[in-house]
Amino acid sequence: MRVGRFANQARSSSRGMTLLEVVIALAVFSIATVALVGAINKIADTATDSQKFLEVEQTLESLIDEYGKMPQLRELEEDIKPGNDGVAYRVIIELVRDLKNQDGIFLTDMYRIQAIARWNDGSGPTEVSAETLRYAGSFQPL
Repeated sequence: MRVGRFANQARSSSRGMTLLEVVIALAVFSIATVALVGAINKIADTATDSQKFLEVEQTLESLIDEYGKMPQLRELEEDIKPGNDGVAYRVIIELVRDLKNQDGIFLTDMYRIQAIARWNDGSGPTEVSAETLRYAGSFQPL
């Protein structure tokens, strides 16, 4: 009789350990899941930020092309109000003085075209700019 009673006790403690193991496994799985969800959210945020940055860079490039192809390039400063994306742009065209080529000859009618984008991405103001040099006579009609 005693042997049977000890056998039942061994079986019931074995069941208790199995339940404890399941609880521990669920806890480990839960912790891993929370960490994975956090990582996925971070990846999504990074992808969104990268997409916005790419769109801003493309717009800056378009602005430089648009203003650089004006038939009569001249000095100016122009602000472009923020659109639906919340990005404000500024275009600055200024005459470049004292620019020489490799032979030491002054280059005339050269303009610096600078496009600046500003927006607030939630963590603070962000600014990105692009610039190029253009000869004033590049896009004049013949």
